[in-house]
Amino acid sequence: MFNKKLAISLSIFLVVMISFAAYMLNVAANGKSTTTVLPVISTKLVKIDGMTCESCEKALAGAAKKIEGVESIIASAKDGNAVVKYDLIKTDIDTVMKEIRKTGYRPISYAEYDETAKKTESKSTKESNTTMKCGAGKCGATH
Repeated sequence: MFNKKLAISLSIFLVVMISFAAYMLNVAANGKSTTTVLPVISTKLVKIDGMTCESCEKALAGAAKKIEGVESIIASAKDGNAVVKYDLIKTDIDTVMKEIRKTGYRPISYAEYDETAKKTESKSTKESNTTMKCGAGKCGATH
């Protein structure tokens, strides 16, 4: 003897289960879920040796475009560092450091960067032996 509430509850349960099964079949057929993974942005302050001018800064900013997951590299020849914003899901700081080396500059260390307080917590990195691309600056500009 079914009462009306039990029949309605059972019907709702069956509709939910059938909908879920249809969703799972759709995911299996398409090979992917409709869920979007949000980026996890990290910001580091990288100490860089060898920058001497605005062209050097632009060369590093251009390197950012080559690295998947890097949002930006804002370099300062005056301060000898760069603020690097990147997606932790797509890349890591070691990959960014390697790309900086490929441009002819030498990243010396990196630290966590707090944009509001501009405080840093240093972390050392290994230095690499790289060949510098140009005399005064590595950017190729005439100094």
